[in-house]
Order: sequence, then structure tokens, then C-alpha cells
Amino acid sequence: MGAGAIGSVTATVLARSKVVDEIVVAARRGEQARALAKKIGKKHVTAKELDADRVPDMVKAFKGFDMIVNLVLPRFNMKIMEACLKAGVHYTDTATDLALAKEKAGDVVKRTPEQIQLDLDDDWKDAGLSALLGWGCDPGLSNIFARYGADRLDKVEYIKVRDGDNSVIEGYDFASMWSADTLIEEVQMDALAFYDGKFVRVGTAKGEEVYPFPPPVGPQTVYNVDHEEQNTLPLFIGKGMRNMDFKLSLPKEFAQFVALAKKWGMTSAEPIEVRSKFHNTRVKVAPRDVLTALLPVPTELGANVSGATCIGSEVVGEKNGKRTGWFIYTLMDHQDTWKKFGFNAVAYTTGAPPVVGIEMFGRKEITRRGVFPPELLDPVPILKHMPDVGVPWFEQPVRV
Repeated sequence: MGAGAIGSVTATVLARSKVVDEIVVAARRGEQARALAKKIGKKHVTAKELDADRVPDMVKAFKGFDMIVNLVLPRFNMKIMEACLKAGVHYTDTATDLALAKEKAGDVVKRTPEQIQLDLDDDWKDAGLSALLGWGCDPGLSNIFARYGADRLDKVEYIKVRDGDNSVIEGYDFASMWSADTLIEEVQMDALAFYDGKFVRVGTAKGEEVYPFPPPVGPQTVYNVDHEEQNTLPLFIGKGMRNMDFKLSLPKEFAQFVALAKKWGMTSAEPIEVRSKFHNTRVKVAPRDVLTALLPVPTELGANVSGATCIGSEVVGEKNGKRTGWFIYTLMDHQDTWKKFGFNAVAYTTGAPPVVGIEMFGRKEITRRGVFPPELLDPVPILKHMPDVGVPWFEQPVRV
């Protein structure tokens, strides 16, 4: 489901797969789904108008399919999972509904948002179904990199997931290369982190630091941002890990703006009543929808993006009594990615990895049932297949 920036990548790459017989692109706006299916231009790719807010309609539409790939806004995750369970189909997504968290900075964190999905594990196992959570780039590749690094250590000291980008977008001072709604949601939340062996909320856009990403991205200013990795890695990596966090590179003025907009209520997704000066009527609108409407649609940025993106996991710990570690990452140039695949590097590195998961599942290389994030699987076969969809990965030692 989904025909936006990420859904467009996944559907396009999946259309070339020899493992998949039929693809239906579903979206609330039927014209958007039809346009994507037409652009892909394959007979086995068709379109359907479908609202992710209507469980009965989804149950009816899902029956007879093997897997649903959820690439819509994560606020619909639970409804889509419910429909999949009722329809008897497997499930994949690339993000979690982080807004399910209600704690504020300084509050005790009892359960992370992704644990609400993980709580369905027994139901899915009983049904003989699989729900693959967080199969994008971050989360997704970042989780796999973290597990890959942790597997090579006797003890894990910390994991840092870092997302950096030095892109310039012609014609725009600022634009988001994925859902602006999701970006604002993640930045305005009081970010989750795992410090000193405990889940904590650290506030909005805190923890400013300069992280030395590999060239050509280079050093970037990053901030604590709410994200999926810190929901699950502390639960499953083990080996004594005490610290784990996620930081995203952001223009400083954007980080400051979101923090201020949050105080004004401008980042809220809840509709408020607004009076029209011209027609003397009142309408309801979500403040965040106003902000996202002022930003360009990610799928329309096209070839105007230059620069590069880098997402990776820094894993440090102990091996044979010596402190050691690696930064394991993917790095792609926006212009090169556009020329090769027709997408910017952020969209491509997020939309292509789910195809690896789907194909491995179809070939029965993934047989686990229940609800699980990617770090619960052996990372080696997954990383082996990433170049098959044009996503490279690298590693370099960390100075410790």
C-alpha cells in the first residue's frame, strides 16, 4: 500500500522481481495509484483505490494475496495489521507509529511504541503468519548493521545509529525527501533513547553533536530524534549493551523551528477549528497539515537533488578482551541514484530494502512466524542480497 516517495521505489523495484507474480498498488487517492502503475508499465502491476482507515474494506481487498507491504503513514499500522490478520496475509512495514508514545522528557518509559506491535506476536504465530517490522533503511538496514556488528563482539558497549545528508535541492531552501508529516512527527517528539540501561525521553532535537560521516557526506550536525531503532535494539541485542541512540542531521534553524512550533501547537496532527475570513465559515484543519502543505511533494523533487546520504550504525564493544568497533553503513549519491534508478538516494535506500525481505520470504529464506524487527534475523544473508537491489554497504573501524 502506498504510492508516495517510498512506495514508488518499492513497487518499481518489486516489479522486476522474479519471485513476485502480481502487484497491486493501493492508495486512498486512486489516481495516484493508477499513475504509479502506469509509470511502471508492467502487466502484472495494477492499481486500486483503498482507504487505510477502513479495516473491513482492507480485509476484503487483502484476501487471496500473500503479503501486504505497508508504506503509508505509520499512524495506520495497527489498522492495516488488523486487516492482514483477519484476511490471513503476511505483513511488512518500514516505520512505527511513534506518536503512540505519551511520555514527556524526563518521564519513566514503561513500554516503547513498537512494543505495541510486538505484543501481537502470539496472535500472528497462532495464525501462522509473519509481520516483518521496520524493513526500510532506518529502521531496517540500520538494525541489520547493528546486529551484524554486535554478532562480532563478545560484549556490546553502545550502538549509535546516525543518519546524515548533505543534499542541496535546487529551488528550495528546505525540503523533505520523504513524508514531511513523518519528519515533523519524529523531530517534534521527545526523542526516545537508551542510556545507562534504561529507556528515557530526552526532549525535542536535543543532544547536538557533529558526527564524522564518511566522505562525500562529511561532518554533519545531528540531533536526538525519535525513531524506531531505539524501540527494539535495546530489547534484542543483549551482550550487556547499556547505551543506544539515534541522531539525524538537520539544519539548525529547522530543529529550532520545530521546537518552537511544538510549543505553539503547530506540530499537532489533531484538527482544530479555523475561521475563514473571506467566507465567514469555520473549517477543521490539523496544524501539521498546514506545515506539510508548505513543503514540496517528495516525489516531485526529481533530478533537482544533489549531494549524498549516509545511514549507519556505530557498534563498539569488546572482543577477546580488547575494545573495538565499526561504523557499518550505506552511502549513495543523489544524482547517481537518480540516473541509475530514477529516484533520490533517500527514497531509494528506504524503498529498496523491503524488496530484499519480500524476496527472501518468498524463497523461504525467512521462515520465522510472528511479529519481529530485522535484528532478530541472521544479518549475513540479508546483507548479501542488498547489492541485488542496488543498495551498497560498507564498514570502517571506529577509533576507540
